[in-house]
This record gives sequence, structure tokens and C-alpha cells, in this order.
Amino acid sequence: MNNDYRVPEQVEQYIAYKQGLGYELRIEAAELRRFANYVRAQNYMGSLTVNLALNWAAEKPHYTRWYKARRLETIHCFAKYAYAIDDKTQIPPTGIFGKCHGRVVPYIYSDDEVILLMKQADRLLSPDGLRAKAVTTAIGLLWSTGLRVCELCRLSRDDVHLNNHELHIRDTKFHKERYVPIHPSVTNALKRYANLRDHLYPNSSDSHFFLSTHGKLLSERNLEYSFTVLRSYLLSSRKSRWDRRPPRLYDLRHTFACNTIIRWFKEHADINHHIYLLSTYLGHVKPSDTYWYLTGTSELMALSTERFEKFVFELDWRENNEK
Repeated sequence: MNNDYRVPEQVEQYIAYKQGLGYELRIEAAELRRFANYVRAQNYMGSLTVNLALNWAAEKPHYTRWYKARRLETIHCFAKYAYAIDDKTQIPPTGIFGKCHGRVVPYIYSDDEVILLMKQADRLLSPDGLRAKAVTTAIGLLWSTGLRVCELCRLSRDDVHLNNHELHIRDTKFHKERYVPIHPSVTNALKRYANLRDHLYPNSSDSHFFLSTHGKLLSERNLEYSFTVLRSYLLSSRKSRWDRRPPRLYDLRHTFACNTIIRWFKEHADINHHIYLLSTYLGHVKPSDTYWYLTGTSELMALSTERFEKFVFELDWRENNEK
């Protein structure tokens, strides 16, 4: 059999093809390469089959239904490409494990919880002290700006304009860029971290703003790992595990958006007008992505319902008085 028709080689061809079209394909590429490693471990040399895809999708017993559905859909998309170059390829059906798309219910942090996370982050094992300060400052920045985690980790020193109290966000999720104003208190926290970083590693050649232990880049993976250690402190003393999806760093973005909208509701601001400002600030492509945050918390739902009921009452009142 032609080596080009072996699944691992097809995977690399597919990834190169998609990236050549402009797709980043970071998560999908990582999953496909895990699948390729699985195929190699099976010493399988043939074309893609439905059984091979299903066995990999449900490889571990602890996988959630949602995760298995996502893995199967990833293989389904790849299989359609593989079939074009190998007609012996079988395309696995989707839906066997249910739907894989849908909004994840966010974890909305209270102020006290974020402060607790930052306090515990400051105690992280850190030989030179920089990791603890980097993670603490990163959590605070995510909480106060709603940045995506990838945007924070990509920040260069030239992107952080402390004198102007703003961040320059480049190469975002949708290949756009924007300027994000920050509060003076956030600027001061960033200055304290930068002073420590430069004191410890004055000759660093790394242009990233956030550096960790030994002056190495604070990567998404490292930040996410640190957070998995910290979030256990949010569990009550009676619990040893989460009875829902565990909180994520990304939920700090949800928290920022929800808190902003709640504040506007309480200030009786024009939400329909302000939502466009928030959409731009967060780097959303369309305001409908931002409107979803209106369902983010029970408090927001209650405020939205209250405002809608008031609107209906006033509308009925006007109609009755015009008769």
C-alpha cells in the first residue's frame, strides 16, 4: 500500500491543507495528532475505518459524552478529506455520542473568589518568585479586562502601554486587533510585575510581557496548569470534587462581561447602545456574541426580566391611555 494512504500521513496532509487555507487549527490539529499516535500504537497500516474512529473517540472511560462527540466530529471532518485521496476511507457518522456543540455554562466568579485565587497564586512554588507574581498578575488582568487567555500570553512588552493605560491586542482569534483601555490600578499592578521581571532578568531577550520561572515565557499551557492547582481552593470544605464542569480561566472573561452588563443595568444605561461598546472591547465579531452574556447569571436574567416587564407595562399603559 502507498505510504501516503496511511492515516498518520493523511493527518499531516490535512493539517497542512487547512493551515494553507488560513485556518489556525490549533486544537483540532492537536486532537488529530493524538489520533495519529493512537493509530501508530495499534500498528494499523490501512485506511480509516468507522471502528477505528469510534474506538479512539471513546478511548478512555472517564471521557465525557461531550468530549467523545467532539473527538468523533474532528475525525468526521478529517475523513471527508481522506476519502478524496483514498476511496477506501470510511466516514464515521456524527451524533453517536450526541451533540458536540453548544454553549458551556460559565462559572461566574464572585469578587471574593477571584481575590482568593490571586492570594493562593502568590503562594505558588516559584524558585525565583516570578512564576507566582506572573500568575497572580495574569489572573487579575483577565478579571479586570476580559481578555482571552491566548491574548494575554501573546502580549509583548511593546503592546503594554503603561503610560497611556492601554493594551494593544494583536493577531486575535479573528485576525483583528484592538486597543483595550485599563484602569490605573491595573496599570500599577502591571508596573509592579514588570519591575520584578526586569530586576530578575534585566538582559532577557524574550520580548513577551509575561515571563515565568527562569525568565521563560508564561505559556497558555503553563498558566492553565497553574490554574488547575488553584481552583481547588474554591471548593467548600465539604467537597473534594466539582459536581459540575470545573471553573476555567476563560470564565474570567464571562465574569467580566456579566459584571459589566449588571453594572449598566443598575445604572439604568441603554444596554442596546452599550452592548456595541462591550462587543468591541471584547473583540467579538458581532454583537450577538455579546448578547449571549445576558443569560450568564441568574442576576442578569432577573434584571433582564424586570426591565422587559417594565417595558411591557409601560407599553400597555400607553395603549390604554390612547384609546
